[in-house]
Amino acid sequence: MSYEQPPPYSPPPAPGPRWDLGEALTYGWNKLQSNISQLVLAMLVLFVGVVATVVMVGVLQWLLLDSGEAEFNASTGEVRIDEGSGFLTVLVVNALISALALVVLQVFASGLIRGALGITEGREFKTAEMLKTDKIWPVFVTSLIVGALTFAGTLLCYVPGLVVGFLTSYSLYFVLDKGLAPTDAVKASVSLVKDNIGPALLWYVVGGFVALAGLLACGVGALLTVPVVLIGTAYTYKMLTGAPVAP
Repeated sequence: MSYEQPPPYSPPPAPGPRWDLGEALTYGWNKLQSNISQLVLAMLVLFVGVVATVVMVGVLQWLLLDSGEAEFNASTGEVRIDEGSGFLTVLVVNALISALALVVLQVFASGLIRGALGITEGREFKTAEMLKTDKIWPVFVTSLIVGALTFAGTLLCYVPGLVVGFLTSYSLYFVLDKGLAPTDAVKASVSLVKDNIGPALLWYVVGGFVALAGLLACGVGALLTVPVVLIGTAYTYKMLTGAPVAP
């Protein structure tokens, strides 16, 4: 009588690395220190770009409207319009200004996100990343989609807008890292957050408070806290998608 030999025992595969809040913050801080000169320079470029955009669109708004009926404050970018200006004209001009500001901000934001993803892949951050324009069209379209959804949600007593912003927070990461189309990137972000609701929500809240703390420190602290959050978000994105992260 013969018996078949049982197959050799194979232990179950070891579980992959798990996301940890402390690790995300530590990773962001350590990578900031090793790339601090380039990251701070990039943040200064972003700051100058934002200020220049505010002044530019304010002046443009003042020129498009009757200069005698509009008062431009260069320090805040605010334009006060007299009641004599047509409502439709003001509405169209403000829409144009918002669109221009959105384009500029998304160009800079996509550069920072691209650089943060590069850090998680073992590359050093270069300020030149801010000036790259590849994938700028899908970045722009994705931002429009997210902005429209967030705006619609905000009209419903703010909370739905916050939920939309949370669910779509990784959309640009999917565009820049995976090359997904705008609608696919938004769907992928929603799915990623829903499948990892605990870690995603924890990082969204804590990361937001970290960035806010830097802004409250006269804005200067944001030169450090915003890069930490961006790198930490790239780290979180990689971990939650199961991609390797460079040490």
